[in-house]
Amino acid sequence: MAGEEMEEDSVHVEPSLRAPDHTPLEEDALSIPEEVQHRFRGAKVHLLNLLPPATATKEDTVAKALSMARAHGGQCVILEQESKPIGYVDMIDLVVEETEGNTDKNLSELLRPFGGTHEEPKPPTSYRIITPDTELAEAATFLQQHAFAFVTDAERKHILNIVTLADVELYMDNQPRSQALDSRSAEESQRDKSLADLLQKLGEFPPLIPDEVTDFYLERAGFQSEDVRLKRLLALATEKFVSDIASDAFHYARIRTNAGPSRARPGQGAGRDRARTVLTMDDLSAALGEYGIDARRADGYR
Repeated sequence: MAGEEMEEDSVHVEPSLRAPDHTPLEEDALSIPEEVQHRFRGAKVHLLNLLPPATATKEDTVAKALSMARAHGGQCVILEQESKPIGYVDMIDLVVEETEGNTDKNLSELLRPFGGTHEEPKPPTSYRIITPDTELAEAATFLQQHAFAFVTDAERKHILNIVTLADVELYMDNQPRSQALDSRSAEESQRDKSLADLLQKLGEFPPLIPDEVTDFYLERAGFQSEDVRLKRLLALATEKFVSDIASDAFHYARIRTNAGPSRARPGQGAGRDRARTVLTMDDLSAALGEYGIDARRADGYR
């Protein structure tokens, strides 16, 4: 697969997955929009909280790969041969197989090769270097067209991490939106004022979830309070939780949709409309799995 990236491990363990150091480099320069440069302001990949790649072999099972993927934050599982990356298995595919009860299936049936063929997979045929010192603006631009990228050391010896667009967006969401306050007391005062403003708004503007629905479920849970603002705050938190699940499901759907014809699952058609993103139950199941919620159908329903 063209242009996957790599780099050396940030933990104190020698990385076991070797980067394709003999693979030709992509020579065309990425065109990074000015607004993207301004947004990231020189931030670099090493600022992201990245995990080492989850690796397996073609002979491993769906159950093992799914366990590894979830332990690595839902990332795809890289398939290696003699410590070289030859392809990967997508989290969506793993969840689908789990839902269908095929946890003993061999990963060779789900393999998406970087190069070569499905029967004889090989390392990537082209390569763009992304290291911990690469600017996030460049990584984000690359990830607009690729599901993920390898982060490698500058010498292209080892793969250190896997980075996705979701990792980049999560980092940006956690950055302060305004200039830092001058002192701790000023910061605490600002937080108290923000909380007071929020509670006042909750008393005046109801959330999307009707108060009657909130009262019903809070009563069933044994929660008692006459403070309308507190109950609306819980309803607002519920809306945020549902919104996060929907956002995660949309992310999984984007990954599936952006998978080009060469990355389609075996037996599926190659034509896809990348301009449309359609959420499926498989996408929702993958998102719910990140929160420990099993959305598989009951055996009697199959």
